[in-house]
Amino acid sequence: MICQTLIYALYWLALTPRRGEPIIELLSGTVFFLFLPRRAGTQSHRCAMNAHKKGNKMSNKGVAKKAMAAIAAVGAMSMILAGCGSDSADKKQVDKDGKPLVKVMFQNATNQDVKTMTWTKDLEKACGCTIEWSQVSDAQWTQQKSATLSAGNPADVTIRGYHPADAQKYQFFEDLSDDLDKMPNVEAFFKEQPMAKGMVTTPDGKIYTLPRYSGKNYKTSGQHLFINKTWLDKLGLQVPKTWDELFKVMDAFKTQDPNGNGQADEIPYAMRNMGSDIGWWSPLLFLNSTGISTQFNNSPSRFGAYVENGKVKNYLVSDQLRETVEFLHTMIEKGYSPKDSLTQDSSKYYASLTGSSDGKTATVGLAITNEPNAFGADLRDQYEAIEWPASADGVTAAADHSQDEGAFEDYGVAVSADAPNKDAIYKLINAMYDGKDNSIQQRFGAFGEWVTKDGDNTYTVNSKFFNLGANDKSPAFADRFAGWIPDSVTINGDEAAARLKKADDVYAKALEAVGKDYFPITLLPSDADSTTLSNNSATYLTAAMPQIAKFIQNGGADDDATWDAYVKGLQPLGLDENNQLWQKWYEDAWKKIDE
Repeated sequence: MICQTLIYALYWLALTPRRGEPIIELLSGTVFFLFLPRRAGTQSHRCAMNAHKKGNKMSNKGVAKKAMAAIAAVGAMSMILAGCGSDSADKKQVDKDGKPLVKVMFQNATNQDVKTMTWTKDLEKACGCTIEWSQVSDAQWTQQKSATLSAGNPADVTIRGYHPADAQKYQFFEDLSDDLDKMPNVEAFFKEQPMAKGMVTTPDGKIYTLPRYSGKNYKTSGQHLFINKTWLDKLGLQVPKTWDELFKVMDAFKTQDPNGNGQADEIPYAMRNMGSDIGWWSPLLFLNSTGISTQFNNSPSRFGAYVENGKVKNYLVSDQLRETVEFLHTMIEKGYSPKDSLTQDSSKYYASLTGSSDGKTATVGLAITNEPNAFGADLRDQYEAIEWPASADGVTAAADHSQDEGAFEDYGVAVSADAPNKDAIYKLINAMYDGKDNSIQQRFGAFGEWVTKDGDNTYTVNSKFFNLGANDKSPAFADRFAGWIPDSVTINGDEAAARLKKADDVYAKALEAVGKDYFPITLLPSDADSTTLSNNSATYLTAAMPQIAKFIQNGGADDDATWDAYVKGLQPLGLDENNQLWQKWYEDAWKKIDE
């Protein structure tokens, strides 16, 4: 970076005082080309300059003076170039024994420490290299990421640090599409899971990050509606199929002491708080009751976008949202949800799910979460996932379509374009993506203590892995691993995945009816369009979210004038432009799949 900066400085110092044109461009005998920071596959951006002869003659002394100044600049550049050395890919970076040294940065959780993970030695053996690990916590990475990208000095290999959008904006990453033949395990991954390749392929066909795939057991949404089936059975009630039926159940939960402790401590519906955006377990998931399929794990759905008959729209100005906020207001107005639901701290919400202080008595009748373990080990068997009740008779309810987002992530691993020892790096990545032993150990821990290999495609994970507390050191990268687990692999002992899959299976029929009316994970806008989408979304969400919260808390959405004013206030803030852009990339995403 120092060499690059000096070259830029000399270039601009060579400006002519009269016209502000670079002298280098005015030389009749030579035209110089300076190469800006490169993407992989081009010449090194540090020290590259080329000359091309022209046959023109200079005809005045002024130009001759400019030429002399340029030649002096070129001479200075030459001395700098001599000190810069060759392309970084040719540099040696070795350990004390002369083995290739690869620097790997891992964005870790607070209970993860790579130094305690013995399986990493298998990766070193596979790549014939020494790995120098560095770790950055989530909180630290939030502060450091922008600075690292601005400085242009990412680690040789980064695990769970950069998304494809980062690499499109900052041109410091290796285009791995040209190197897949050196990573046959990654090729096999992309062949079996073509959506994985599509989700990281930029509009110009480049691949700057590799995704991860947690396996078929995790191909689920994290957004499920749970009801206390024990309470229903005790009160002789059926699972509600419509909002009207649900309100009757809520009233019974509130007034008939379903937990039997003689206290009016029941919370019929534990409503999650509302933030400045639309996130996990948002009460707006009840949009599914109106027929709009949400995708709240991670998609344009979190910015209001949805698809109806192949056409992208925004539910923030829809009649369905109006119905949903009126429904949620009724929940609060009738006392089925606490009055402070929308503003309560998340910790209070989580605590309410686990019931009484001793965790033995359930106090919640209905809640949105991922799997029943959220209600505590002693109470989870009382709860079961149910279909979203239809907003009215004749309405076909949908379901959250975040299954692919649950199994795939687009930021498994990224490689610096300037990293030395590329061959060793490709061997390392190939080992990480072997789809068997190394991928399994990354995910669950080392063989012996944590995982037993039962056969070629069967593994059993020790139950203690799933019982690790927040302060217990994890033996693995867990859901932050960089690799993939093929659908042919069977993982025994993964009770959390089994509970999650059981909950998600409830929505299979509703999801099938969605067809192509959802955003595939292969959706990846250009850098310019991503910026526009982000800016517009920030603008209209800033206006919409406080008003939606007011509608839910205080009512008012049923008043035509009030609702129309809300809609008219949002329309000029970029909704239409975003709809057009999402439509463009929605069609591109499906094209990747259909091809």
